Amino acid sequence: MTNTEKGDFCALAASLLAPPDGETVGQLKRGEIQSLLGKNIREWAGDPRLLAELVGEKNPGADLAPLQREYERLFAGLPGQGISLVESTYKPWTADRSCALAFAGDKGLLMGDAALHMREVYRQGSLEVPEEFRSTPDHLLLELEFLSLLYHSATPEQIQGFIEDHLDWVPDLKERLAQADPHPFYRRAIELINLFLEHERKEGKARNHGPKNLH
Repeated sequence: MTNTEKGDFCALAASLLAPPDGETVGQLKRGEIQSLLGKNIREWAGDPRLLAELVGEKNPGADLAPLQREYERLFAGLPGQGISLVESTYKPWTADRSCALAFAGDKGLLMGDAALHMREVYRQGSLEVPEEFRSTPDHLLLELEFLSLLYHSATPEQIQGFIEDHLDWVPDLKERLAQADPHPFYRRAIELINLFLEHERKEGKARNHGPKNLH
């Protein structure tokens, strides 16, 4: 995939994690995911059934009402309820050893180090956090949208650094989601995002450890 295609995929993946509406279903019916990823799933050593189960005729995800109900069940609860899509909740609240707060090393909390860093990243990029994400600037939807921007404008090193620093928790999300007996649409959507990120990590490591030019 080209960087432009990767950026387009990240933007599309982010939209699949938003509260579902008619556009979500429209993307499936228009075949946008298939056209972007049809040939890449096998190259990434992914399950070839992944796309078929995400957008296939047998998948009730093509109906809006089931998706809306499942999104509410899985992701729309208060912190500590349901499945979190927020990076901070998967990591210790802060890595600052000088922090004297009793909950400094606890997980499951909002506005941890990751959130503060993402808020600063957006500020430096003159990007405004939408009102509904003010307390969760490290939400996966926003991080995927930001990664999409990086693929269109950043260096490979910057892209790799962001994936390593801010998207290393997605395997934990995948595991937690599997335990919730999710709708096939959301199970496969997270698997697809995780598969893409794993491939990008491997590509980045291969690039960093490849042969160097001698001058």
